[in-house]
Amino acid sequence: MDHSTTYLHALAEIYREPGPYSAVYLDLSRDTGNPHEVTEERRASVDDTLVKAGAPAADIAAIGEVLSDADGVADPVTVFGVVRDGEVVLSEVVRTTPVDLESISYGPLPDLTPAVKHALSAFPYLVVETSREGGEISLYRVGVSASAAQQSVSGDSDDIHKPKKGGGLWGDHIDRHVEEVWKRNQSELAAAVNAAVDRYRPRLVVVAGDIRARALLGDALSPAARAVLTTEPSDPVPFDASDARLAEWVDAEVERIVRDDEKSIADLIALHEGRGDNRAELTVGGIVHALESAQVDALLIDDAALGDRELLALDGAPWIATAPEDALTASIIAKVPARLALLRAALLTDARVYYTREAGLDDDPLTLPEGAAAAALLRWQTGPPVPGTES
Repeated sequence: MDHSTTYLHALAEIYREPGPYSAVYLDLSRDTGNPHEVTEERRASVDDTLVKAGAPAADIAAIGEVLSDADGVADPVTVFGVVRDGEVVLSEVVRTTPVDLESISYGPLPDLTPAVKHALSAFPYLVVETSREGGEISLYRVGVSASAAQQSVSGDSDDIHKPKKGGGLWGDHIDRHVEEVWKRNQSELAAAVNAAVDRYRPRLVVVAGDIRARALLGDALSPAARAVLTTEPSDPVPFDASDARLAEWVDAEVERIVRDDEKSIADLIALHEGRGDNRAELTVGGIVHALESAQVDALLIDDAALGDRELLALDGAPWIATAPEDALTASIIAKVPARLALLRAALLTDARVYYTREAGLDDDPLTLPEGAAAAALLRWQTGPPVPGTES
């Protein structure tokens, strides 16, 4: 089971426990001339908002502890915390800008949408800084600045930079020797990278450093490593591990991977909808019905299109309903925003959750079929397929 799956299961467990909850999701970046003053003003504002919402003093103090976890963390930094009965049940400090609207709340259920959105990109990746003598491998997780593991590979440096002596046969011999040393060193580095890929299952391997060494390394990587490999664009001044350009390159690749995930789900939903094989659902009412029977495999949500719509959150299975008569033996916790109710029911029934995003500068916007506010890929069809379609 990977980290993100374990994390989503932990979020589901939060939703099994009755509230009320205090929650905060804030950008605590301190890009200002007086960071201490700004931090204190923000914390005072959080306290004031929670007091007005009715949060108990123990919750407010615990939220303060969560915000303190961001002290000393370099910008950008976003904090998400959830507290119940004065106990912190979720505390996340992420090195990124917010992916959702900032919020401070006290109520029967926390909206864990920001946590899920961050989790979609919180995958491991490798940064390999290569040189002709060997290289260094660093394991990172998106949103965490410190590396989780590092490994250095030192190859043979004998004669690796030895110049030609007068050219001719002797020079050719030296060239071949140096090339073989480079290849041998990169093969050793590739073996370490391949082992790291097998162990950590990164979704991205970023290779930076010497241009010739990068090419030799790429040739020696395993198919699994090459499948997630990305190299910096050709540049006369290559990146190194501390280069800000490398961080920008990683951010762009992470965004591409997340958008590809979302688009693949949207395309699959559109494919089944076009086939008419009853494996896709495009109405909120139909999705709620599918969630009630744990039928949803993947859920794609358009926050903006859902707008102010509300649904019923229940204290037990089927977890969600559109009307009181659909609650079966469960009790109604509250009428909550549809995005919260849908997410909660999805997590509690082990459905995958994705969100549409605004288009980047070079991207088309990701839209759902027929202008739907949410769409679901189902684990099994809702009825007999339309004649002539695949089952």
